[in-house]
Amino acid sequence: MRRLIILLFVMVSGMHAFARVQTQDSLSLVGLFDNEVLLEIDLKTDFESLFADVSENRVFHNASLTVKNPSCAFANMAIKLKPRGGFRLRKQTCDFPPLRFKFHAKKADGTIFQGQNKLKYVSHCQNFKKDYELHTLEEFLVYKMYNVFTDYSYRVRLARVNFIDTNKLDTLQRFGFFVEDKLHLAKRIGRHSLKFRNIKQYQVLRKNMLVLSLFQYMVGNCDWDVSRLHNIDLMSVDENSLPVAVPYDFDWCALVGHEYFVPDPQIDLDAKYQRRYKSYQWTKEEFETAFEEFKEHKDELYSLISDFTYLENNNRLKLLAYISEFYELISSKSDVRDYLMKNAKKIPNNY
Repeated sequence: MRRLIILLFVMVSGMHAFARVQTQDSLSLVGLFDNEVLLEIDLKTDFESLFADVSENRVFHNASLTVKNPSCAFANMAIKLKPRGGFRLRKQTCDFPPLRFKFHAKKADGTIFQGQNKLKYVSHCQNFKKDYELHTLEEFLVYKMYNVFTDYSYRVRLARVNFIDTNKLDTLQRFGFFVEDKLHLAKRIGRHSLKFRNIKQYQVLRKNMLVLSLFQYMVGNCDWDVSRLHNIDLMSVDENSLPVAVPYDFDWCALVGHEYFVPDPQIDLDAKYQRRYKSYQWTKEEFETAFEEFKEHKDELYSLISDFTYLENNNRLKLLAYISEFYELISSKSDVRDYLMKNAKKIPNNY
């Protein structure tokens, strides 16, 4: 299997090496999430004070942002920052938690952040553990992989940030990424956000729900729940139309494999595929259509991983091997029956 994955890695890398090359000159002033070029950023603030403010009543702190990419460079734009998150906000989990950026509309005009108000930023979590930065890059890739399947997904933008502590005059450079704002996503897909809980998966647009649940199964993510709105946003045209579900926060998925990841206790660790399917027994025709869609995107997913040179080779091979297991499963009727459908919930008759 490993030889096969290595061969696949080399072939796909060669085929797509030039397809994804983008120069700094291609940046221009397009939307933040309309370009793939890595953002090079300097971010200055008193990080000691910022990270000491982790209470429920935390406030925004003054900061200075510089973008160094030649085509969209600007210097020392005043912004505001505050730590965010739940699990990752705990100091025992992350000594560098995720951030929320806040922009002043007039100051952001004419920059790559034009039109942005508040943005989530996913950080590297731990300053002195290299694997954590690699896992952040892997989570970025999971978002990009889901973008391949549907527009009902959050867009992301990769950045390499120099975090400059104005108090200690220390500098730390790490990768991270911005996540599209929820209101911007809703506008882009022509819907608005719903706050309703207790909506069941079979009350969501079926094709959307089937692709979402299979994708979560593919990346080994059990940390989501539609009815509790846990790592899921629901969006709808109006209250009378079927909503769509949009997933986020993939740091607990097996594909990423953070040190703080805990496998779902319902997963049999001796099973052939250590994944758990958390959805329903859709019709045979619906599953077959969805499987074909996943197979159609297989090469695109492989090239997305293979061409992502910010990850080390071993990490890319690990991701390719894990995704390949999923494709082996959906190509086997017996494995679909035994490992995917066996514990799937039944849809009520009136649906």
